[in-house]
Amino acid sequence: MGDIVGKSSVIIIIILVALVVGVIFLPQLGQFTLRFGAETLTVVDTSAQRTPDSDGTIDLKMITILGREGIPAILDPVFARQGAESNMEPAERVIGVSINGESRAYPINLMSRHEIVNDTVGGKAIAVTW
Repeated sequence: MGDIVGKSSVIIIIILVALVVGVIFLPQLGQFTLRFGAETLTVVDTSAQRTPDSDGTIDLKMITILGREGIPAILDPVFARQGAESNMEPAERVIGVSINGESRAYPINLMSRHEIVNDTVGGKAIAVTW
């Protein structure tokens, strides 16, 4: 019985140490994995603080977290008529747009999941972003 308790204590200590090490080094591991897939971009340095040995460019790392179309846009929004029953709360925050007498309200709750709506308001093509 004492042998089982001793082995259990050692296993618990190993697990606790692994958790502490994981919590300490997890942010660095995340940064490493992000940099692993980074592209290097060279851009012209327009700053006035160029060094004499500079060729006038800066190398930057571009990290892509979400791929193209990673957050889908709303391309053909559907709106409820004024006075119609809605899933929105009365005090829900919206992004409001009014063009040529036509108005729209884009709920921030919905925009947080899509980030862009392509729409036509008052005869003008618009992109609403959040």
